[in-house]
Amino acid sequence: MNIVLVGGGHAHLKCLTHIKKDTNLSNHTIMLISPDRYQYYSGMFSGFTEGIYSLDEIRIDLKKLSEEAGVVFVEEKVTGVSSASKTLTTANGDNISFDIVSFDIGSFMDAPKDFEKWLVPLKPNHLFPETIEAYRKQDYPVVIGGGASGAEIALAISAWRKKNGYPMNVLLITSSKLLPSSSKKAGAVLKRIALQKGVRVIEDDRLEELNDTHCKTEKGESFPHSNVLWLTGPKSSPIFRSSALLHDGDGFLLVKDSLQVPGFPFMFGAGDCISLKEYPHLPKNGVYAVKQGDVLIKNIFRVVQEEDCHSFIPQQNYLSLISSGNNEALLQYGNFSTHGKFYWKIKNMIDKRFIKRHK
Repeated sequence: MNIVLVGGGHAHLKCLTHIKKDTNLSNHTIMLISPDRYQYYSGMFSGFTEGIYSLDEIRIDLKKLSEEAGVVFVEEKVTGVSSASKTLTTANGDNISFDIVSFDIGSFMDAPKDFEKWLVPLKPNHLFPETIEAYRKQDYPVVIGGGASGAEIALAISAWRKKNGYPMNVLLITSSKLLPSSSKKAGAVLKRIALQKGVRVIEDDRLEELNDTHCKTEKGESFPHSNVLWLTGPKSSPIFRSSALLHDGDGFLLVKDSLQVPGFPFMFGAGDCISLKEYPHLPKNGVYAVKQGDVLIKNIFRVVQEEDCHSFIPQQNYLSLISSGNNEALLQYGNFSTHGKFYWKIKNMIDKRFIKRHK
């Protein structure tokens, strides 16, 4: 049986570690397809931006990991899928057949097309390291997005600039308050920290205009920019719409709590590229993706064995650690939040453990 994993996201990394330990899979051909040999771990992007981690410390060698697990690695981009013929189409025009397929391809930058000329590409993830190394030196860094990723990167750029003698002029613009998915206390704490560390924060305003030198908000404020980092939230891959696969209104692959596409038990999805039918508002983050990986690999082989699948039930609360620069972090759990160097040490330990597990 041909089992194909498309993408090297958190859930598929978890699958590879399970496959590596399982000695009863020799009767199946398992393949991992990814457009890049390396998977860059988003949890350490802020540390890389700040200069704490090297490139090798934040990336996982998918080819090596696959080979160690007895999985065939193919460095290709999948551009189409047919549920009828059970084939994948790649950017090079190759057709790859499957009996079971799973998608964990992440998401893209959700930005207005009119602004594309001035936006810095950070997704797919393999674009991040080279792009951010250049951008943190720019004259007028501007970050759009007040969620965890936007706040982390803005603070990391500011910390790097302070260490390296660059002007402390990072601008963060958000259409809401900071950390809109968290408690008001957490957002207020992070805003205070950002201001103390030299990041200018514009809340409850949107970017309305961009030209070669300046950006203008809906409330009429104008600021100079050296291109813009757009980190407002995920955008779906076009593959699901173009291939007529079941998707939600935003184009994310629609799956049941078993992580199977309704009506197609041989098709699975996990991570940022999916929308769960039973939990349509579930945040797209690495915490849930890793948990999905455990259920995903078990269900793939339950389908092989013609057994009923398990359900993925997301936890209500989970530990969140947001780096704030200078080896400090904001810890959140439910409505509780606190900040300091000790919490960055916890984050650093968790992140390094994740990378070590997949090295």
